[in-house]
Amino acid sequence: MKKSFSILLLAVSFFYQGQTTKEEILSDLNKTGGVYYAYPTPTKKLTAVPSGYQPFYISHYGRHGSRWLINDKDFSGVMDVLKKANDNNALTETGKSALQRLEKIWTIAEGHNGDLTELGGLQHQQISQRMFKNNPHAFEGNAIVTAKSTIVPRCIISMAYFTNELKGNNPKLQISIESSDKYMKYLNHHTKESIDFKSQDSFWQEEKRKFKQDGLRLDRFIKNLFNNDVYIYKNVNPEKVVESFYWIASDMQNLETDISFYDLFTKEEIFNIYQAINYQFYVNDAASPLSKGLVKNNAIPLVKNILEEAEDYIKNNKKGASLRFGHDGNIAPLLALLDVENMGAEEINPREVYKVWNAYEVAPMAANLQMIFYKNKKNDVLVKFLHNENEVHIPIKTNSFPYYQWNDVKAYLENLTSSQK
Repeated sequence: MKKSFSILLLAVSFFYQGQTTKEEILSDLNKTGGVYYAYPTPTKKLTAVPSGYQPFYISHYGRHGSRWLINDKDFSGVMDVLKKANDNNALTETGKSALQRLEKIWTIAEGHNGDLTELGGLQHQQISQRMFKNNPHAFEGNAIVTAKSTIVPRCIISMAYFTNELKGNNPKLQISIESSDKYMKYLNHHTKESIDFKSQDSFWQEEKRKFKQDGLRLDRFIKNLFNNDVYIYKNVNPEKVVESFYWIASDMQNLETDISFYDLFTKEEIFNIYQAINYQFYVNDAASPLSKGLVKNNAIPLVKNILEEAEDYIKNNKKGASLRFGHDGNIAPLLALLDVENMGAEEINPREVYKVWNAYEVAPMAANLQMIFYKNKKNDVLVKFLHNENEVHIPIKTNSFPYYQWNDVKAYLENLTSSQK
């Protein structure tokens, strides 16, 4: 089975989207936020459902919506550096402006460590609206919807926004929602080996450190904020200041604010920082050959759950959906393992990674993978994959993209879970 299936995959070839360019990334500076990129509302028209088929089941995994930075210190740390410099007359006019903006944001940011923002809730409401609108037959009558979340509040609240929207569209839906350690084994699975691989003393970290350091050596940026070289030498860690402003600038798109910090950077500067951060996420969460499959294989328990629940709905003639809510560090390995739209691409050179893998495409805020199941009167089952609600390829032969035969997909998924440890 494994040999013949490998031959089938070798025979299949898709023309995936071309390599990403620097110009494409810089066309929208929000993209340089990577995993902080606010969910891009889909604009492409979906392909018509084949004649005689109707949707009856949806299998979903979604990242929580837009959130605040993880820790208060992500704001207050650099703000305190600028305050001290201001007290010592060591800030430029640009530095003073940046401090004023930080203080304004801090009045609403304090205490919101990693919390879902209003935009994050809206994203899940809208994704839910479109899911219902595009697949009404899957949510008819008393269809069964199960929703499970990791134990992190922003995921739980994302789940609440999503399921409340579904219930509002059809009050008869049988919806169950749960958040429990019981489900962490597949919603947020990380093996000890993969955790060790990501540790700070892992073999790949020194190259990453130097690559990141190259991106953060921004004398112009620092001298645009501080006016005293001696003060900088004695009191300022330039790399920490630059990286702090990168994360803050990236997160502003997830808030209801018109405050921006992008003016502090040149496009070249922010692209260099993005490259380093993007490389780090690629190695930590995707298909980097450095991990030898350890990271992407974290998604195997999730794929097994996807298989089990799909078969339950198919065999028992049920309608509805399985909704799962987690994190970027879960959906990125899933997409890499399934090689959705070539997201399992392997690249060893840090400076080339952005050409084949970008965090803003793979796992923006509220990123999701949806498998829409359809059947006809003969109970022939088709499935379509949506990534961030856009139709995508997987490496399986089909004569009617974006629709795949479920039996072919099932065999592919079973092969992934049985042939890799």
